[in-house]
Amino acid sequence: MSDRKTERLINLTLALLATKRYLKKSEILANVAGYEGSPESQDRMFERDKDDLRSLGIDIEVGDLDIFFEDEPGYRIAQNSYELNITELTPRDLALLSVAANYWNGSILAADAQSGIRKLNSLGIPTAFDFDLRIKYKFENPAQHLDILSEAITTRRSVTFSYDSYSLKFRQIDPYRILIWNGYWYLIGFDHDRKDIRIFKLSRMVSDIKLSKKKSVFEIPEEFDAEKYLPTIDLQIQHLAKIRVKKGVGLILRERGKVLQEAEDSDLVEIGYENEATFLREILWNGTNVEIIEPINLRELLVSTLNEFVL
Repeated sequence: MSDRKTERLINLTLALLATKRYLKKSEILANVAGYEGSPESQDRMFERDKDDLRSLGIDIEVGDLDIFFEDEPGYRIAQNSYELNITELTPRDLALLSVAANYWNGSILAADAQSGIRKLNSLGIPTAFDFDLRIKYKFENPAQHLDILSEAITTRRSVTFSYDSYSLKFRQIDPYRILIWNGYWYLIGFDHDRKDIRIFKLSRMVSDIKLSKKKSVFEIPEEFDAEKYLPTIDLQIQHLAKIRVKKGVGLILRERGKVLQEAEDSDLVEIGYENEATFLREILWNGTNVEIIEPINLRELLVSTLNEFVL
């Protein structure tokens, strides 16, 4: 499947999943990025896209916009039919899903996807994605790590990398699983230096990951259970901030933080963060929906960062 068609399918899925009412075909063709050419060509593309999505197990509902009038039928995807019920996944399954989730996020952030969301909003169609879409998004882009780690898990090859920690800087790991936990990407594997299974935060990897040239150098134990190694709290959190978050947005921030005070249009949330630069990117991503209250130095750093873009 071509990249353009893949992105068009993702854009269509986002639009049909976000809408609270049925969307007419004409609305979809006019506002969802990727439909080009003559009206006949666009119509054929849409019909093929519907078939492709249904073949992937995505249930597209067809209904009338107004039950009292015969009108052009509309389309949407019910959120409850889109939710996944995943039981047990192999390390290879989870590695591939992790890579897929990363590329999905990439499409959401693409200019065409954002433009399509704005057009849907202009039609009065609520699209409160919060760019979360039922999956966690890590603001440090892990793409360069996910590809090589998924290959390492699939081929059972060790990896080496430099890690930002207080003790060992250079690590040699037999990777068992990569996953998202509390909004961050982690690697779980056997640490050759520690002689034990350890967990590593991808955002703390400070070098390229090198893949062993030898294949099948280790096996993942049958009794391995990733949940046993997940942190109950983020041990790397070093700072606390108080931020004001508007109602109905900032879902990822809210999940990681604690609401201290509720107001009519916003909430005061206390949230821990590890790195100032990383946390500021997250705040900037939420735009005017989030305001830093404390610490003052972080608020001032945000202002100076914004001034650099303006001046």
